[in-house]
Amino acid sequence: MKNLSLFIVFCLISGHCFAGKHDGEIDSLRLLLRQSTKPAGLSDSVNINRTIELADEFYESAPDSSTFYAKVALANSQKINYIKGIAAGNRVLGLVNSFKGNYSVAKLNYQQSLAYYTKAKDELGVSDALIGLGRVEDFLGNYDSAIKYYNQSLAIRKKLNNQIKIADSYAMLGITYDNKGDLTKALENYFESLSIDLKLDNQLSAADNYCNIGVVMQHLELYPKALEYFNKANKLWLRLDDKQGISTAYQNIGEVLLAQKKYTEAYPYFAKASALYHQLGDEEGIGLIYYNIGIYNYYTGKPDSAAFYLNKSIVSSKKSGITYNLANAYISMALVKNLEKNFADAYKYALLAKQSADKIKSLNLRADATLQLSNALAGLNRFKEAYETHSSYLLMHDSLKNDESVQKLASYNQAMQFEDSQRKMARKEAMLIDKLSQQQRTNIIYGIIIVVMTTVLVFYYNAKRKQLKANALLAEKNKEVLEQADKLNDLNHLKDRLIAILAHDLRAPLSTLRSAFSLLISKDVSDEEFVQMVPVVFKKLEHTSDFLDTLLFWINSQVDDINETVRSFCLCEVIKEELELLDDQFRKKNITYVNAVDKGHVVLADPKSIRIVVHNLLTNAIKFSHPDSAIEINAKQVPDCIELIIKDHGVGMSTEQLNRLFAGKVSSQAGTLNEVGTGMGLIFCKDLVEKYRGSIKATSIAGQGSEFSFTLPKDNEIKLQA
Repeated sequence: MKNLSLFIVFCLISGHCFAGKHDGEIDSLRLLLRQSTKPAGLSDSVNINRTIELADEFYESAPDSSTFYAKVALANSQKINYIKGIAAGNRVLGLVNSFKGNYSVAKLNYQQSLAYYTKAKDELGVSDALIGLGRVEDFLGNYDSAIKYYNQSLAIRKKLNNQIKIADSYAMLGITYDNKGDLTKALENYFESLSIDLKLDNQLSAADNYCNIGVVMQHLELYPKALEYFNKANKLWLRLDDKQGISTAYQNIGEVLLAQKKYTEAYPYFAKASALYHQLGDEEGIGLIYYNIGIYNYYTGKPDSAAFYLNKSIVSSKKSGITYNLANAYISMALVKNLEKNFADAYKYALLAKQSADKIKSLNLRADATLQLSNALAGLNRFKEAYETHSSYLLMHDSLKNDESVQKLASYNQAMQFEDSQRKMARKEAMLIDKLSQQQRTNIIYGIIIVVMTTVLVFYYNAKRKQLKANALLAEKNKEVLEQADKLNDLNHLKDRLIAILAHDLRAPLSTLRSAFSLLISKDVSDEEFVQMVPVVFKKLEHTSDFLDTLLFWINSQVDDINETVRSFCLCEVIKEELELLDDQFRKKNITYVNAVDKGHVVLADPKSIRIVVHNLLTNAIKFSHPDSAIEINAKQVPDCIELIIKDHGVGMSTEQLNRLFAGKVSSQAGTLNEVGTGMGLIFCKDLVEKYRGSIKATSIAGQGSEFSFTLPKDNEIKLQA
């Protein structure tokens, strides 16, 4: 099978992936070459850039010429100290050397390019150089290093919001994950790239991604899905007259049909692909098609022809330097020789296949090569070695099968999800087009009516126009009235919540304040006693004022966007403030508390909102606790969150009460000292916690107590000493 390998990102963007230029283009490039080889001057950066473009155009069809142009641009850039030109020249040299298989030299070229692009502060150039380094690592089988470079490039391109380049980065990641054998990740990245291509109507890149997705489906033996994606790719390539893509599609479709044992249907596709590969001079494709024709002959009972074409595939794959194709050809040759009982030759080819598979770190190819090696050893009566080799094969085979089953399910689900999203988008677009079409038809009809009415009776036309304007104005006014009604309804709900909170949480401190002044007015306390009460009363006033501020913040949160108030803070600060505020209530019932929340419990939310939540949970715990009991306050880390737990040992709740807690407004139950409430506090708590991507829950046993807890996202970047 053949991925359309996105051999160079920039060529894919421009659509020039292979040779075949028109004569006019060649003439203009020759003129550019004459200009580029003149002595460099201070104003020659434009000519240098054009020379780089020329080198980019011919890297694949004429690599030696591309090298010459790149060196000319590099020399001229060095003369005038044109940093971007030096960077670009090295990039193209890296591209050509990668194409020729000179990977160590290519890596040095790309490193030089990266250094100069960094010096020039050219972020897009830096991303291109990183892509080049990733490609070299991918060719060498260093897939993790390649992925690292690609991700660095992707981050830069996302920062620059260059959608075409972002799509190319995802496609390169998909190819490397495919080569690595992580097919789920490969599909994930291909679909990301394809989504962008479809949005941008970048048909050439979309076709490449369809093809690559088909290759993954082929790996997973999901042949109907593979054919579906290959045909989608080929449909676009045929429309664009992209012979490179068309040949790739024919070859891949033939392979799928061959795997399904549809030999008669498969061969015509191989024949058409072979004709195009030879026309294009595509050595990689020629090597693959020889391999496929060899396999076809093997399955149709022509072992001599199979060996002939497989040998041609080996020669062609060596010429193109594609190790993956070479390994496949060696494996198939070993298979044919084993079946012919020519075990000596089978052993030789199996060893070569294993060496090639080891070089590119392909577990799948290593397993196939090991199987053929085991069979050859058994045929040579080297049974001990054959047994050991076969054991190695079974280990690799089991690993592949286990992994393949998981990846097949995940990949199929990914494809289904993507196709479902595309269907939904298509339906929306169709509905929009239909709506626009209907609107257009309606407008035409109205236009005809207006013209007819105008010619018949000008007065009637004017009257009708005024009527239409009046109707439109009335509709707008009606819309405004409905919007105002919605706003008034929202404000009415807000008013109800505000009144409930005022009644629930401000009654007690205001009652205390009123009682203090009543004692002063009635002279039931002396001046000295009142002076002693002043700090306590003042503290109550401070807490009440602070709570009102918090309450006002909650009211605003119901109307405005509160995302801007999110910050990191320690839950211990909020707990400490609320424990101080509720000290009198703890003392009144002689309740002790155990606070185990420390400075390590840092969350991302708005502290004022969370204070409302903590206040409600603590007052509820006090309300339903027996005198002389205890309340436990604790926090713990759960995945990506901090969970705060408040546990009392009070009256508890029945299952029916527990199920109604967060479902809507509930009737408030009296506390252990006949305290009353609104029944709305927990509803507000749920509302606020969920605004910050948290959750709240409760557990309770009647007669034994209740435990309330809520989670909030933790701040992973902040580390505090406990």
